[in-house]
Amino acid sequence: MDELIYFVSLTVFFALSLRILRAVHIENKFEKMKIWEIKAAYFLISLVIGHILAEVMVKLSQLLTNNL
Repeated sequence: MDELIYFVSLTVFFALSLRILRAVHIENKFEKMKIWEIKAAYFLISLVIGHILAEVMVKLSQLLTNNL
């Protein structure tokens, strides 16, 4: 069950963080015409944020199921 919660949370939070990062426009911090580096940074940062938030969801679900 934890794996399912992790995978679903990771997917949702990855998509949300990617969308939020695109709205922040971090490409202004990179040199012009460095498209590959910008896309890689978006992907990696979103993946890290998604992983952290998915782990929080797993810990929260474990906490709630242990208390019930």
